[in-house]
Amino acid sequence: MSVSALQRPTPSRLMLIRLRTQEALYRRIRKTIEDARNATLQRLRALIPTLESKRKVSYGEIGRVAELYQAAKNRVGAEALNLMASSTRVRVDGYVEDRVIGGLKFGVLNVKGFGGPTYGIYSVPTELDSALTELVSILPSLMELINLENIFYTLLYRVREYQRMINAIDNVILPRIRDSLSFIRLALDEIEREDFIRRVIINRIIGTT
Repeated sequence: MSVSALQRPTPSRLMLIRLRTQEALYRRIRKTIEDARNATLQRLRALIPTLESKRKVSYGEIGRVAELYQAAKNRVGAEALNLMASSTRVRVDGYVEDRVIGGLKFGVLNVKGFGGPTYGIYSVPTELDSALTELVSILPSLMELINLENIFYTLLYRVREYQRMINAIDNVILPRIRDSLSFIRLALDEIEREDFIRRVIINRIIGTT
């Protein structure tokens, strides 16, 4: 907003009109931001059931992979698994594509070209192979969860930004404008009283001559 609304403005009819215009403008801006916040909140609330359901499914899938990995660890030991991991490469090609959802642009993560590991001379427990197979099979589901989480927190951040803007208008900008309006009205009233008294005195002086 202009400096005149943040500092004591010069009392004048023109400044009074200008501040009234600014007050009306910021009220319209606030209404627009509030509408955007409410629309984003609706999207956020509509996403929550899907996200919760996806989380539940994905956590169960990840739990199964963890159980298989723990079984492999119990069979061959943590040191042997760490040794395999240090000399085994697994390739996953990932890429991010932009997707517009509800008028907002999001970066969506995708994976492709998953290359299975080559263990070389190591003897691999069947549980480890099963864990890897299970992990590969749930990758699309995990990517979907990650993308839903990204959309959810992006929308949540947007709602908070909208609310901060509304709070700034309600608690800072509009109160300062109203304070300036009150100051100008009082100053103009005082000027008018002084002018009236001055005219009365001048008329009396003229009348006595």
